Amino acid sequence: MKIFDRLCAIAIFIIAIVDCLLVPKTYTGRIWIFGTCLALLFTAMFNWLRFHSTGVPRVRLFCITANVTMTVLAASLITSIGKTRTLAHPQLLLIGFLLLLETTFSSRRGA
Repeated sequence: MKIFDRLCAIAIFIIAIVDCLLVPKTYTGRIWIFGTCLALLFTAMFNWLRFHSTGVPRVRLFCITANVTMTVLAASLITSIGKTRTLAHPQLLLIGFLLLLETTFSSRRGA
């Protein structure tokens, strides 16, 4: 399970970087899209930090908080844009699923 946990964190990290690079330059609200991409990137970095900081207190708690927050954001976004637009952008479902998995992984004892 640890390898799957790491693969999910790496996938979130890569998706966040690609998403940051694909923010439309002409869109007037691009700073908000970019900010969401950065939040996703920091969440991925928290998950990666959790693997390498077994003796550091509260890293797991911060990681769980970041994962839950971003999962709620993804669920809110999916709900607000509707089924048709969500299916037109399957990366939203993918990132929501990966965040849900990371929330589960980080919440487990011994993770």
